[in-house]
Amino acid sequence: MNKEQLSEFKSVKQRLSTLHLVIKKDFKNDQLPSRADTEQFIAISAEMNSLCQEKWRTTMDDYIDLLTRFQNSVKGKDLQAAQDGFHSLLDRKATCHKKYRQK
Repeated sequence: MNKEQLSEFKSVKQRLSTLHLVIKKDFKNDQLPSRADTEQFIAISAEMNSLCQEKWRTTMDDYIDLLTRFQNSVKGKDLQAAQDGFHSLLDRKATCHKKYRQK
């Protein structure tokens, strides 16, 4: 990854982390995230997917599958499934960080 790509990657990660906090707060208040926040979360996740290095592809593909389930749960207004899906996404993120930061 060159400097420009690394900078873009870090920017996407920061924006995603900011939205994680917003969505966590919504769930803490027993409410679904807003449509705008959900759409932004999906869009930024798609950006992350486009920046994905080949060595991360399997992990990212799993993340995208979980993201689709999360999106469908929010659309279906299923609070519990959306919360579960979101926590699965956070777990996937933690697994990815643990795996690739060890190197």
